[in-house]
Amino acid sequence: MIPAVQERLQKVLARAGFASRRGAEALMQEGRVTVNGDVVRELGTKADPAHDDVRVDGVRVKAAGEPVYLVLNKPRGVVTTRRDPSGRPTVMDLVPGVAGLFPVGRLDLTTEGLILLTNDGAFAERVAHPRFEVPRVYHAKVRGVPDARTLARLRRGVRVEDEFLAVDGVRLVEVDRHAWVEVTLHEGKQHEVKRLLEAVGHPVSKLRRVAFGPITLQRLAPGQCRALEPIELAGLLRGKGSPAPLTRRPRRRIRAAARRPTRARTSGGRETTARKAGARGAGAGKAVTGKNATRKAAPGKGRRRGVGTGKTGPRKRSRVAGRRGRS
Repeated sequence: MIPAVQERLQKVLARAGFASRRGAEALMQEGRVTVNGDVVRELGTKADPAHDDVRVDGVRVKAAGEPVYLVLNKPRGVVTTRRDPSGRPTVMDLVPGVAGLFPVGRLDLTTEGLILLTNDGAFAERVAHPRFEVPRVYHAKVRGVPDARTLARLRRGVRVEDEFLAVDGVRLVEVDRHAWVEVTLHEGKQHEVKRLLEAVGHPVSKLRRVAFGPITLQRLAPGQCRALEPIELAGLLRGKGSPAPLTRRPRRRIRAAARRPTRARTSGGRETTARKAGARGAGAGKAVTGKNATRKAAPGKGRRRGVGTGKTGPRKRSRVAGRRGRS
């Protein structure tokens, strides 16, 4: 369990359901919020509802109870907030009514996919902060097909509106008339994926988050949610050491590599040379037949090497035979 930490009062009040963050700021400025009996108007004030007496109009703000950790497959057209003034559907309409539950980070209205919800503020801060480098993986359908130079440019980084943006990893997932691109980031700047891809000439038409650290949708249909497993929680808390599995090399490439013949190296490292020499020896053995055998064995007309065994060629054997004939 992560030790409790102090949070800004706006977040504490919003999580407890008193108002949105902007509404909580208004409550503070109106002098309706107290911490340990003192009226608090400064917006940067922090408190811990588990230890501090935080009240709104005299009503005690209770700390969240048993920690709950959920993953939701957010559909397109759903707002990532606890309450929407315009009355649009929110992620809270798709999850159980747990006291203090709130979404970790945001996905905009048109973006679908994985989002976490919890009532544990320390956990949310731990996994959402960029310094812990928890990877987020997105699949984006873009106009056209980015080439290798464009993908390399995304890895190096692009300056967009006086802000430097770069991806941790990028690759093509599906290529047709247009392409699906997998993008991996470790921080969630506003519209970062869309801004990056548009800056390199490939605007996004569809965007889906498919992984958050080791967490994946695991066949969750849009609008469905499930509780996180303990092993998934541990992977999230490891941060940088919990890369999403979708970034691994496709399995078909691994199988292709496994079918490649393995060379058995000798102590001298000349396996390839020995194989070629064996092939030449086999070919030479087939060639020495009939008349060709007599002609190639004649003195002065055969090759110095390769007809006989070892380094003794036909010319050297003929000289030895001649000496024996003269004795």
